[in-house]
Amino acid sequence: MKRWAPGFVATLLSCLWILSYRATTPGLLKDSDTGVLLQTIRQESTWKWFLGDWPLKNHFYRPISTLAFQLDNWLYKDQAWGYGLTNALLVCTCVLLLFWFLRELTESPSVTTISTLYFALLHIEKTGIFAKTSFYLAIVVLVLGAVRHGKSVRNYLPASLVLFMLSGQLYGIGSLYSGTIGWLPGRTATVMTVFALAALAAYARYERLTAKRPEAKPAAALDLPATKGTILSTSKARAPWVWAILSILSLALALGAYEQAVMLPAAFLGVAVSMRLRGLRVHWAWQVAFWAVLVGYIELRFQLLPVGKSAYQSQQLRSSMYGSLIALADYVFPSLALLPGMLVTLEAGPLLWIIDLKPWLAVLQFVSEGTSAYQAKRQYVWCLTGWAMSIIAFLPMAFLKSFDHYHYWPMAMRSLMVTGFILVAKELVVIALSPQSLRAPERLAPAPGSLPRL
Repeated sequence: MKRWAPGFVATLLSCLWILSYRATTPGLLKDSDTGVLLQTIRQESTWKWFLGDWPLKNHFYRPISTLAFQLDNWLYKDQAWGYGLTNALLVCTCVLLLFWFLRELTESPSVTTISTLYFALLHIEKTGIFAKTSFYLAIVVLVLGAVRHGKSVRNYLPASLVLFMLSGQLYGIGSLYSGTIGWLPGRTATVMTVFALAALAAYARYERLTAKRPEAKPAAALDLPATKGTILSTSKARAPWVWAILSILSLALALGAYEQAVMLPAAFLGVAVSMRLRGLRVHWAWQVAFWAVLVGYIELRFQLLPVGKSAYQSQQLRSSMYGSLIALADYVFPSLALLPGMLVTLEAGPLLWIIDLKPWLAVLQFVSEGTSAYQAKRQYVWCLTGWAMSIIAFLPMAFLKSFDHYHYWPMAMRSLMVTGFILVAKELVVIALSPQSLRAPERLAPAPGSLPRL
């Protein structure tokens, strides 16, 4: 536990910082959706929302999110500061649950702490200083690497390119503050994320406690012997299945909070694959239970909600697949979104390439992302897991017109990818700034003075 204490304390301090940024102004309740929502829940029974449409009547099943609004209405009435406090407390809960989830998934204090603090700083939009630092560090590494290694660009150019890629990724996608802390309807995403992270953490804990681990290599002759003070742990967790049941219950609550939670069963699969990549023999049969809950949720929606799209849903759906692909590109390979502009630039002729830096920056971004994808093999489990799970979390929202709170759960998952690339950049920077390796002197055969061989 001592290994985890510094990271957990830092996470708690980041939550206190987030609370200091909570919204308190009356404008928090002036949003039109908020006004209709509060007016409706004050006129209807609490349990009605479990049996049909939620207060805005736009064909969404969100009884759990509605209960969060009802609780605030009961506690604070029209006092905006109370609603703002609840928004901030929900965000802090998500930060703490992300720490728990990553602790169970990665079993690494450093990876868990860096990822959680990055996610926490996104709420108060303080990652810009780290993004700028990464950009300037990329230039410094390029210069110093060129001085030290000269024409051996492979020793220092990858480090500079990965740092340049990180300078863009550290900003995050969407504004988590304006989408959640500063906007009351965004609470649907944070309430859902609370239960989503709890579900993922409970499942990861179940697998961590019960999955068979890679067998230890047999001791070699030169290995140090175990000392008398060495203690081999043989105790097993009591009733680990409780964690699997908790993950199923949390999944059901997340589905009752916000529709984005339909991607949770795929996220559970991502957790299992990530642990399998680390050598743990996970229990694949539990995946059936997660998908069964999703099927039951879909059937419940058909039974309780009106058939067909509401006017709001029709308005929010993107009119073309092109917009969805551009939105998804921010998660898959961000520079892909720049390709249409690049084609326009090529058609404009070579003069634009001479007088405008934007085409060259687009090329640099494309090359840096490609290099980073290749170098991700150094920390491939964390990079791949965070990348894939953020895409999974955002996928259904790509087909809707953008709102910042759509990125809330995806950015929690993406924090692991960002940390993976931070570790990759650290390795490459060490290589870039280290002295060139000296070539060993040629060994003569036979060596001088050796006996003749027949």
